[in-house]
Amino acid sequence: MDQQPWPPAGLNPRTKKPCPLVGAGLLCVHATQDSCCWPPTTVARVIYIHEQLELIPGKTDALLARFEHDYEPMMVDLGARLVGVWETVAISLPWPMAIWLWEVDDIAHYARVANAQYRDRVHTPKFRAWRNALGEVATKGEGRILTPSKKTPTLADIKADGFSLDVCVHEWITAQPDKEHDYAENIGRLWAPYAINHGRRWIGTYTTNWKNHECISIWALEKGYDTMPENYEAPWFSLMEQEGIASWMSVAIALRERYDDGLMHSLRPSEWK
Repeated sequence: MDQQPWPPAGLNPRTKKPCPLVGAGLLCVHATQDSCCWPPTTVARVIYIHEQLELIPGKTDALLARFEHDYEPMMVDLGARLVGVWETVAISLPWPMAIWLWEVDDIAHYARVANAQYRDRVHTPKFRAWRNALGEVATKGEGRILTPSKKTPTLADIKADGFSLDVCVHEWITAQPDKEHDYAENIGRLWAPYAINHGRRWIGTYTTNWKNHECISIWALEKGYDTMPENYEAPWFSLMEQEGIASWMSVAIALRERYDDGLMHSLRPSEWK
């Protein structure tokens, strides 16, 4: 007996040709065209490349110069869009460390970047020279592929809002295993409204691809460091009661194991005081 396809075949409503999507009660992505296909086409979604570099003390300026002269132009040529490049604030986080974030169109775009960096006759030697040169300014690097939560703004959204990325809070969250997506989505639903009301602007919350326990959140402080005394002087539990965020706290505690966060400052600040 011939094996039946799964899902069972149906008919494209336009072409009247067999279509396994329609047979399964799903919308065929080509139902209004003259063709029909399986598997279904997925909707492209922006993703992010997160890179952090542990620097040698005294080498931050040299790193930025190399970044701007060598690495950034190569990535921009590949279509990557720089969200920001920061250094950790020494009185808040381990230092010296540089962190930068790229937005790319989708996983296929990421693959093109990876191919250029590691298996392209023209581009790969240039990227290898960049990484080799980092040995003069850094001791260790780490990269991540990040998938944004559904409500995370895109870089275009951030630019349209026009807020400064000079001073940001960076959070590394360790979620309960396989609960990282739940945590990221609840940030947008429960925590972001409170945070925005208290001087933060949401850059994004992301899950780390191929890790079943990590999320990253980045928030800009609307008034830079002045946001802190204006919004965070009251005791935490007093704020929790006043703002009614107990529901967020109960969800967060259930979904995460711990978090580590602190301040970072743009390596290309838009404003000096």
